[in-house]
Amino acid sequence: MALFIRLISVLITTITSLNVYSQADANHFAIHAEWIATTVLSGSIPPLNFDDIYHVWGAMLSPFWIIPGPSRIYARVGIAILGAIAVYNVYIIVRHYHSRYAGVLAVLPMLFYPSFLFLHAAILREAMILFGLTSAARLLLTPSPKLNTISTYTLAAFFISIATILRDDNLPVYLLVLVIAAFLVLKPWQRYKKLTATAVGIGTATALAVIVIYGRQMLEYFIYLRQARSRGRTGYLGSVLPDTLPPAIAFSWVGAMYFLFTPFPWMISHSMDFVILGESITNLIYAVAAISGARILAKKTLAGTVALILGIVVGTLLYGLGTVNVGTAVRHRQMVLWAIFLLGGIGIAQYICIRMSSIQHS
Repeated sequence: MALFIRLISVLITTITSLNVYSQADANHFAIHAEWIATTVLSGSIPPLNFDDIYHVWGAMLSPFWIIPGPSRIYARVGIAILGAIAVYNVYIIVRHYHSRYAGVLAVLPMLFYPSFLFLHAAILREAMILFGLTSAARLLLTPSPKLNTISTYTLAAFFISIATILRDDNLPVYLLVLVIAAFLVLKPWQRYKKLTATAVGIGTATALAVIVIYGRQMLEYFIYLRQARSRGRTGYLGSVLPDTLPPAIAFSWVGAMYFLFTPFPWMISHSMDFVILGESITNLIYAVAAISGARILAKKTLAGTVALILGIVVGTLLYGLGTVNVGTAVRHRQMVLWAIFLLGGIGIAQYICIRMSSIQHS
């Protein structure tokens, strides 16, 4: 169903101008992909700059421009397939740890959100990143019996690498999540108490040192992002430029709420905003249900649950610091929403089961 809905979205947005995500960056990616493909077909090697995301993502898209025919449509269908696989990955994880019913509830927003459908019908990198993250999560949380441990970890690392290549500023979050999850899985404190305590102490001291040494540099990067993005009709809090750690920490939770749940009702200024408002309200419902879902999932996989929560919290706080308009928030929050939907689907399913049980016994 996920693929069918996305293919319908590709068809509709191909013959109409409804999809705002098919412009701007998407056009630049298409131009670079065509240039790379044309250069390769001419027998030359394109001079790629791997620090330029247009070159990197354009290189990944370029095979679609080597195939004769409507290359951009081929690419959009390919992106739609990746988005559908990401939805299926989340469903598999939830079904494994709870039920098919919970799996369906978890992926409902991913199936029907207009923002998901539009992004997965445009040649942007978000669907590929989502595919990489959910594929890695599926491998690590629900290992296939057909793969040995080494193959599982190698494939998971490959998928995380893809997500990192396309958005390298997320790498610290991925590393933090993986290190904490590995620590909880291996449980080194059971065998090496003193060594574990020492390692934790050194790790904590190192993390604090990194924050002190590079904190100013990171804040300057967030300020640059906020200044570059504080434009357009849907901008918010663009004048807030926290340049020291205390104001940044104080503002981080506000930025996180705006990142996940905008537009708020007082920000509505266009009829199309009501569509995204509906998504935001649903995000809030799933976020509340995720608290219960996390408690249920933690009984079956503590490491997996902590990894998901840590990714949601840290990712949301960091994205909140660098996001100042609704359009950017809607595009980027897919990177954490899938985990919220995963936990929220379990929480909602459990609530419904409890309610149904109480009704039957009353």
